[in-house]
Amino acid sequence: MRVLDGLRVGLHIMFAFLLGFGVLRSLIDASLNPAVPLFSVLMAGLYMAGTVNERHRAKQGREIPAAAKYAWLAGIIVLWLLLLTHSQDFLWLEFPLVLLTLHIAALVPALITALGLWLVAAFVPLWLHPETWGVAAAVGPLIGTVFAVAIFFAYRALHAEVQHHRRVAQQLRATQEELAASEHQAGRLEERERLSREIHDTVAQGLSSIILLARAGKNSEEPGKQLDTIEEVAVENLAEARRFVRDLASPDVQASLPQALRATVNRMRARGEALGESTEFRLEFAGASEESTPGSALPGIPQPIAAAVLRCAQEGLSNVVKHAQAEMAVVTLGVFGDAVTIDVVDNGVGMSDAQLKSQQTGSFGLAGLRRRIEGVGGTMDIESHPGSGTALAARLPLTSEKEN
Repeated sequence: MRVLDGLRVGLHIMFAFLLGFGVLRSLIDASLNPAVPLFSVLMAGLYMAGTVNERHRAKQGREIPAAAKYAWLAGIIVLWLLLLTHSQDFLWLEFPLVLLTLHIAALVPALITALGLWLVAAFVPLWLHPETWGVAAAVGPLIGTVFAVAIFFAYRALHAEVQHHRRVAQQLRATQEELAASEHQAGRLEERERLSREIHDTVAQGLSSIILLARAGKNSEEPGKQLDTIEEVAVENLAEARRFVRDLASPDVQASLPQALRATVNRMRARGEALGESTEFRLEFAGASEESTPGSALPGIPQPIAAAVLRCAQEGLSNVVKHAQAEMAVVTLGVFGDAVTIDVVDNGVGMSDAQLKSQQTGSFGLAGLRRRIEGVGGTMDIESHPGSGTALAARLPLTSEKEN
């Protein structure tokens, strides 16, 4: 747009220069004729009034009526003809007049008018001053007219290109805004789903355990053990709820994953005993984790991987307590060179294919656990048969692209 504005300003400067040049030459080459400065002032005033009015209306987004445009152009041309009859030094004003005509009128009438302007510029001097007229007096305005037409078409092509790029830029900005809004909405939904899984895996499971323990305590002659376990679960879930309010983060288990798993197994063992279950809970280690001492850190496990491992163990053991009626449940943590594995196996009542499919649908539970594991590049498999127990196995790569 700076280039287009520069061309328009250049046209105004050229018009003013050629008009002033004609006035100066007419005053030098001939005796003072009062009509020349009069017509020159009228022409300059009319030209300036038209350009200022056009600029003012353009800022307001209003169009000048076509009749007003043609009247203004006709007035400019008439004054030029009057000046040309008094002095042929105003001949070169024909060049900017051709540009004005092409800019204002429709293409075909503008080209016809431009041809008429050239005929006037070329042959009026022949009629008025035949003794000084030559072929160059006709060829010069012709070259100027052709050059003006070429400049006009180049200007129009450049203007069309600018408008095209402006529309493309507007579409690009609109697309970027839509994309930003979509990404923002996707981020909100992803965060909402993450928080839903966290609440389900912690607070909701704790409340479910409290309900089971409370029911067991009602039927017990000495509900002290159930009450102690209820208190422990309530304290634990209160801490989880406060953590959500504080920073909405996943549990920091990277440096103490074996210890966190031991605490989880111990809590499940206590809940099972409080509910009157005889399930034996065991924690085993394989790979690098087998060589770790109790409470020691396991280097090289990213925080999201460690959190997913802990949630997998919690979900698997929670299902054992709720549904399995198993004699034994074994949690096995394996840490190898490129992956971490977590297995939860029980010898309980198991599930049919229909029950297993039902457990893996929805937004939470096993379905939510699967999405959590897949979110860090891992895989999860579940095998279960009636009377043969259930095996939940997950593998989480330590070198996944997501973690890198």
